[in-house]
Amino acid sequence: MKKYLLIVLLACCCINVFGQSITLNDLINISNLPNSEAHNYLVLNKGFKNEYLQEVNGNTMEHLHKVAANKKQETVIIGEYTKLGNGSLLRTVVYNSQTTQHLFNLITQAKSAGLKMNIQGADAMNNIYLFDNNFYHISIFINRNNAFGSIVLKQKEFLGFD
Repeated sequence: MKKYLLIVLLACCCINVFGQSITLNDLINISNLPNSEAHNYLVLNKGFKNEYLQEVNGNTMEHLHKVAANKKQETVIIGEYTKLGNGSLLRTVVYNSQTTQHLFNLITQAKSAGLKMNIQGADAMNNIYLFDNNFYHISIFINRNNAFGSIVLKQKEFLGFD
């Protein structure tokens, strides 16, 4: 009888637990995919829905959103890129969330992934965290009242020597 009571109690307590839908590895992987594949990954694997398309400087940017069970919204923006002289693309992925704990989790993931934190500071509106390595520049902005935040992941041009 005690087992059943414990199971019911755990089930009731876990109803309000909400998981993070995007990890730092997801954002890095998305930045390496063409837009159609990134779209499919977010829609099929992560449950995001297409919100709208936006044309900016010749780039077709796609805004995908997801509303969690706790009514907090998450948005991923894909499609922004810089074209290099050799034809390759350096992509940018933007993730916005109304749950700042998700962004703090991404900061922890960046630290554990070995990315170097260049700056931890603040301006009038946001706490700012800048991470960097040879391949990516990551900017994390968390509103000072912890209402929302965003992460901008940009691919960097890697200059290797043969």
